[in-house]
Amino acid sequence: MSARKRAQSGADIDWYLISIDRLKQLIVLLVLALVGAAGFLYYRSLQTPEQKAQKAIEAADSSLNELASNKDFSKYRNDFDRAKGKVDQAKRLLAKGSAPEAEGAAIEAQAIIRTALAGIGERESDAQFLTVEGQVEFQKGGSGDWKKADRNTALFNGDWVKTGSGASAELFFSNGSIYTVGANALLEVYAAVNPRTNRKDNAVQMRVGRLEINTTDDVGTVRTPGTQVVIEAESTAQVDVDEQAKKTDVVALKGAAAVSSKKGGSAVPLASGEQLSATDQGDLGTKSKYLLPPALLMPNENQVFQGTREMTVEFNWAPRPDASGYQLQVSRSRLFSVLEIDAKRSDSRARVKVTSEGSFYWRVASIDASGKKGPASQFRRFRVTGLGTGATPTGSGDTTPPTLVLEKPQSLGGPLYLVRGKAEAGATVFVDDAEISVEPDGSFRKLVSFTKVGLNTVIVRAVDTAGNPNLQRINIYVEE
Repeated sequence: MSARKRAQSGADIDWYLISIDRLKQLIVLLVLALVGAAGFLYYRSLQTPEQKAQKAIEAADSSLNELASNKDFSKYRNDFDRAKGKVDQAKRLLAKGSAPEAEGAAIEAQAIIRTALAGIGERESDAQFLTVEGQVEFQKGGSGDWKKADRNTALFNGDWVKTGSGASAELFFSNGSIYTVGANALLEVYAAVNPRTNRKDNAVQMRVGRLEINTTDDVGTVRTPGTQVVIEAESTAQVDVDEQAKKTDVVALKGAAAVSSKKGGSAVPLASGEQLSATDQGDLGTKSKYLLPPALLMPNENQVFQGTREMTVEFNWAPRPDASGYQLQVSRSRLFSVLEIDAKRSDSRARVKVTSEGSFYWRVASIDASGKKGPASQFRRFRVTGLGTGATPTGSGDTTPPTLVLEKPQSLGGPLYLVRGKAEAGATVFVDDAEISVEPDGSFRKLVSFTKVGLNTVIVRAVDTAGNPNLQRINIYVEE
């Protein structure tokens, strides 16, 4: 039967013929699009750096006008002022002959404006505080009064964070990365839509202080006075900006990172175990190996000591042949914001008298022959029970379950939720059978990621020093 007769008889040959025609049209459109893209790239390659910068400035000026004419302009005044400052900076740089830097400043202005127009700040925060220890403050949009930060304070593009002496904080970004801020630090949250990729970049601009970055399945970025540091996915790095010495030190602890200069040129890659220093003018030093921390031996992770008034805890770690000494640190905080012990040791052991109960964290760093200290090891935890008036040693006959109060889980976007609560001081807390860190006052929080759409159940269990459990369940509904 011919194709025409089959079509008249009700067969599906007409659908087949139409699909071929439609496919031809799509191919033509695709070819035209590729030709157009190639033409655009060729045209752009013919532009001088000055022309590219001027184009970027003109686009930023146009975006400024668009934002200024928005009916909700008052809500975005801070974004407008920041973007205009970047545009003015771009114009000054172009006038001085620094075209690449001028283009970069103009693109940053476009990113700020696009973020504001997209209303990202209304849908979800760019970052938030997970942990706050000591004097930690934040400032909205880089203007106004400094306010005291607390856990779950939302942060947006352009907000500033500073820490005082002996203070520390953890920032959780929307891509899952955790940035741990050390004492006496000042940084700006720099999360915006990138006009080049149309993706939201999560970054900070570090003015002074130390920062440790732990990434998940996305990169993290830290800008310093002279460099830009990109930490690859599933990696950990430290960035330390010394304002007085006018330099930045970068250490790759796990995975990989790359350091580029504000002067331009190729980025310097850093593998795990490598470090590099740079000046605030962007002069990059030579990368080198850092002194690795020793392996921790005793106490074991989560070891429990039944306390007596004269008890001591012995710390042991594996000696390193390239180390001339060690730095032992013990703290009640897993961020080590306040130290109970901060002692140098010439050998690989120490004995410490314990006079109070609770949870403790310890870590060790190696010291080389010149006296320079390397990065600290991952911490271990141990607990001491039976020394406080409120504690009841195991075997005392106590049968009362510990207190356990859970807060409403907080959605952090997508499958991520933050489970928080407070247990009886000295209790051990498990979330879905995994033991988690508990602060000295019993408070805790745990990031949970779900893979199942619909109803999910999280089991939280607290166990006191007498072995009594308190088990509670949280139901969380994850939307598709």
